Amino acid sequence: MSDSESIRSLIMRKDDLNRMRVASEPAMGEPEKGDALLAVRRFSLTTNNITYAAYGDPMGYWAFFPCSDPAWGRMPVWGFADVVASAADGLNVGERIYGFLPMADRLRVRPGRVRHGGFVDTMPHRGELPGGYNQYVRCQSDALYTPDTEALQAIYRPLYVTSFTLADYLRDNAFFGASRIILSSASSKTAYGTAFNLAGDGVEVVGLTSPGNAGFVGDTGFYDRVLDYAEVTDLPPDEPALYVDFSGNRPLRADIHQHFGDRLRFSSVVGSAQTTQLPRKMELPGPKPQFFFAPDQIAKRQKEWGAAVFAERFGKAWSTFLERASDPGRPLIRVVRGQGYAEAQQVIASLLSGSVPPMEGHVIDLD
Repeated sequence: MSDSESIRSLIMRKDDLNRMRVASEPAMGEPEKGDALLAVRRFSLTTNNITYAAYGDPMGYWAFFPCSDPAWGRMPVWGFADVVASAADGLNVGERIYGFLPMADRLRVRPGRVRHGGFVDTMPHRGELPGGYNQYVRCQSDALYTPDTEALQAIYRPLYVTSFTLADYLRDNAFFGASRIILSSASSKTAYGTAFNLAGDGVEVVGLTSPGNAGFVGDTGFYDRVLDYAEVTDLPPDEPALYVDFSGNRPLRADIHQHFGDRLRFSSVVGSAQTTQLPRKMELPGPKPQFFFAPDQIAKRQKEWGAAVFAERFGKAWSTFLERASDPGRPLIRVVRGQGYAEAQQVIASLLSGSVPPMEGHVIDLD
């Protein structure tokens, strides 16, 4: 695509995520001084992206890449882009970039704090948004980057950041006094990444899943016990537990709160794998459910440890996890590649309906 052509993007109705269309806008032209143009090349699609859309307004996700029509939004994705034009000091045409992207042909950024490892987009509309999503990595300087694992990085890296920081958050709070951790949607990549990070912490990790996914969840080897959703009330209610909700399943959350009562020491909502409805107030026994926001824990640890130490610890954990995920003898994932916006729409529809098998990881190429 030449820069003289129109810019296409995939947008969706905020009040009906199944309504999607490809929109066209005028070409961006040459970047103004201090700006750069990125050509989006490859991105992943997972239930994480559905969470972004489901919580788009209250959590600010629609604000990163706004549409001219406020009824429509660009669902953010994680992936790779190339610098195709640059009037920003220190950022060169041809560089490969990893970060938070729109499903669009082009993204205009205003690189600030350009360093060897990356930069921050300082576009005015992003100034009040969570800083972690505004950071872009220069792949040529990224110790975690290898060209042959781009698909796995696009799929797992944004999810594993949440898994790593969630496990660290629970550990940082001494598991709120619980001896058992219950994770719903145990087949989801963020959930089993969390379970992977909790290994050796001396707490029992229980994975809740559907009967059809029980085999996959058990085969990961990350859970001490795997239960069907209906079996959660078979757990002894007198042992202190904490619940991490990756599904957004309200009846399940209510059952767990009512079963454990005050012995439920902590309840957290992380994602929305099974619903796109916004959370609503529920009168439940036990602790009030709290939404886990990974950037808050990252900021805390970077302040306490320093950014370099945080990056080192995350990098070590990431490398270990990626090695396990791609083990040919017992792989966790089968990468499914798609091309263009039409196939992206199909994948999103499947994610919304919950019909994507847990072992599939979807990547869309726009080249």
